[in-house]
Amino acid sequence: MSHRLIACEHCDYLHVEENIPAGSVACCVRCGSPLYSAEQSRFDKPLAFAITALLLFIIANSYPILTFAMEGRVETNTLGSGVLTFWQEGFPFLAFMVALTSIVAPLFLIFAHIYVLLPISLNIRLPGMQKVWRILAMVRPWSMLDVFLIGLLVALTKLTDFAQVIAGPAFFAICCLIPVALLMNVTLDPRNVWRRIAPASLRYLDQSDLADLSNGNSVSQARHYGLLTCHTCAMVVKDQKDGHTRCPRCGDVVHQRKARSLSRAWALLATAVILYVPANIFPIMTVTYLGRSEADTILSGVAVLAKAGEWPIAIVVFTASILVPIVKIVMLSWVYMTTYLGLSGPLKERTLIYRVTELVGRWSMVDVFMVSILAALVKLGNIASVQPGFGAVAFCGVVIATMLSAMAFDPRLIWDRTGMGGSQQSSTPDVYAQDQVEKQGTPS
Repeated sequence: MSHRLIACEHCDYLHVEENIPAGSVACCVRCGSPLYSAEQSRFDKPLAFAITALLLFIIANSYPILTFAMEGRVETNTLGSGVLTFWQEGFPFLAFMVALTSIVAPLFLIFAHIYVLLPISLNIRLPGMQKVWRILAMVRPWSMLDVFLIGLLVALTKLTDFAQVIAGPAFFAICCLIPVALLMNVTLDPRNVWRRIAPASLRYLDQSDLADLSNGNSVSQARHYGLLTCHTCAMVVKDQKDGHTRCPRCGDVVHQRKARSLSRAWALLATAVILYVPANIFPIMTVTYLGRSEADTILSGVAVLAKAGEWPIAIVVFTASILVPIVKIVMLSWVYMTTYLGLSGPLKERTLIYRVTELVGRWSMVDVFMVSILAALVKLGNIASVQPGFGAVAFCGVVIATMLSAMAFDPRLIWDRTGMGGSQQSSTPDVYAQDQVEKQGTPS
């Protein structure tokens, strides 16, 4: 390895990339965020998993997921049934979000892996490989088939109490698709993909460039060396000082910090807080059974599951739909406020909290998927039917707003605004003291 420079995306601390033992992960010595894992140069395994995932995805969209039988009448649903039902019921926002998170984004992830990895394996180049891999980074957070499966299990639990429900071929295809898609990701080294599809003449900044860039600096943040980090491919590039620096590897625009990061994050979080009130007051669905209609809110749905003795499912729904949104709003508010005020305190712990809240927010989509499945499957008129409610729209808005808020926030501001944008050095003995950069990330 040629000692390439790499900067932590969460605190901007500058490191020199080196080989680490297989199975290890290099972490930032200042904030503890993962930097990169041990290099994996093979593409055959992730490509095989991607092709398998595509076949499973086709099955999941071609056959029924569940078959619902009651009073001699039978209904089936597919992945697209919930989207169509939301649209017909007058909820285009829910239809769009369910389509994006359960069909469009997962399909694009699989397609992107095949489109990029297959030519690499055959030593050929196809047009737009860099653009496809760049879009993949933006689409990845919106692929939620794993969350969809939890929503499917919750819906299945609710239905088995009063009707016969049979799992179809698509149900088992989805159960297999999720671990296959996970293996597709964990067996692939994104750094190696970028290096294979990058222009052949591309030169990476390395340890030898630091002497020219330092100018007597005794700081450790990349920006103090006049360096920027690409948010898409993580390449460290020189700041052109014209506000229009582009990454030479992926072609994306590179910024010193996200524009108006804190104000946009606050605005989106305030939107989530406002929407959280109607999300819990209005029903997320109305259930009609033998001529009687009953409105269900998020909390009443948890109570019904608990009363039926389905405590594991009730705990999962309560955690994902009630606890996680509240905790995420509170934690993000604390991170934003302390950053705005420039408070010092536990910066490493604050960064960790931000990373965790950014990861767990997507799981709150469980209730939205559950409503889409029930509304598409239970269509027996006065005998049994489920109609989505405004509470589902508001709750979906809460989930999306909190996710966008976390994405809009630049965690490097946590370190910038305390006045410790480079003066704080790690006590880890592996710090490369001469150039004030970490020689090798800490293996974990």
